[in-house]
Amino acid sequence: MASPARPLTDLDFCSGSRIEELNKLLEELERRESIALQGKEVLHTCVQAKELIFSLIGQVHPLPSPNAFLLLSGGLCSGSLDVSPTDLGSPSPFICHSISYTLLVPIIRLPSPDLLSQSSPCHYALPSSAWNSAHSKTPTSHLSPQDVSMWFSASLLSVVSSLSETSLILQGAERWGSSVSILLSTSTLLIRFDIVPVVEVQGWPPGVQYLDDLVAEDGIGPKVFHLLPWGADGRWRVGFPGVELYMRRFLHPALSRVLRASKAVLRQILQEKGAPGPYVVWVTVLQAYKRLPRGYLSQGHNAALCFLGLLEELSRLFLKGSCPNPFLPGCDLLLGSPHGPHLARHISEIRAHPAKYLRAVIRDAKEVVKGGDKGEKGEKEEVEEKEERGFGCYPS
Repeated sequence: MASPARPLTDLDFCSGSRIEELNKLLEELERRESIALQGKEVLHTCVQAKELIFSLIGQVHPLPSPNAFLLLSGGLCSGSLDVSPTDLGSPSPFICHSISYTLLVPIIRLPSPDLLSQSSPCHYALPSSAWNSAHSKTPTSHLSPQDVSMWFSASLLSVVSSLSETSLILQGAERWGSSVSILLSTSTLLIRFDIVPVVEVQGWPPGVQYLDDLVAEDGIGPKVFHLLPWGADGRWRVGFPGVELYMRRFLHPALSRVLRASKAVLRQILQEKGAPGPYVVWVTVLQAYKRLPRGYLSQGHNAALCFLGLLEELSRLFLKGSCPNPFLPGCDLLLGSPHGPHLARHISEIRAHPAKYLRAVIRDAKEVVKGGDKGEKGEKEEVEEKEERGFGCYPS
């Protein structure tokens, strides 16, 4: 006599996928993407690369002293900062490799936000007097991020051009929008740095919410926010990368797995023309973190349900055309974008076939690991193929 069928209590109603299978795929993607960072040789090379970049920036004068850089895992395309393809202004000069970093370099330090004037909920104007250095004279009353980034890019690229021979090979260094991208290599490894000049401000900007509660609860260090060098009409974008870096580090592994998978399956559509970039995924995770019990978010077996729910929430936000910044009331990441319904349809397609799209990004992660064994010709073909598929970060 045949045994009775097992109840399908773990079946996703919308897609027919098993929750257990989705959880295994999420774990596999995390494992595959972390393989590239395993091994003492890789870690040693990454440390060497960071030290070299720090030493190059240390030769740019004048910078505030002592200087403190903020190093974020992943390049500008990764969603660690509030930046869209439109902000970057041009195609990425180098393909987004598996080992990449974003480095924020304070060009100006302010003891408080008192000098700033708020031009919108998420933008500030900076008076020219804040840049009391001999390297530039600006004829306007406000200092534009373009002025600062042009000076910094020219200064850093000049230093890089005089780089003497090291154990790391300089593959290239180019200006990218308001930042500079530098690509280093060994015989088996490529490491990319996207270096962004910023303004560092002590304290919080007026009207900020939740951050004081977070400091009181989790004991974050000094209150500091940053002005990022992109925004219309010479304005600076407000960002909290230091606080957000702390929050990412303390996310439960299950929720980190969801964030990683969501950015992976949505990478291409969030970087296409008119898209907002992957930072919107992180912001949506933060909104969920505020309203859902931590016990639910921290359960490993709920990762697949969180992943599916995040896709549904993102689709809803794009249809609505609104994704509020959790820290800045009135600052909306999707305000004015006409591409919401188009992006929502793409996300709905992924939500209807989650296992299919997870398998696809797992295959891509496997290919990245294999790429180190390819010859020069094979590596060039892989770069061209990925660029054709939109794996770079392109402007709108």
